[in-house]
Amino acid sequence: MQLALDPKEQEVLAWALKTAVSELGHEIADTEKQELREDLKERKAILQNILKRLE
Repeated sequence: MQLALDPKEQEVLAWALKTAVSELGHEIADTEKQELREDLKERKAILQNILKRLE
């Protein structure tokens, strides 16, 4: 799948991804259940990968 974004859309999406990654970091730190923590870490890594490809 490909997604074409204009520069403003790309900027807003990058901002949203950075915000989500930051919030996941806090959520991971506050999570006691190992299984949930691993799921959150995986989601964070996926979002970081998308962010790298976007920039």
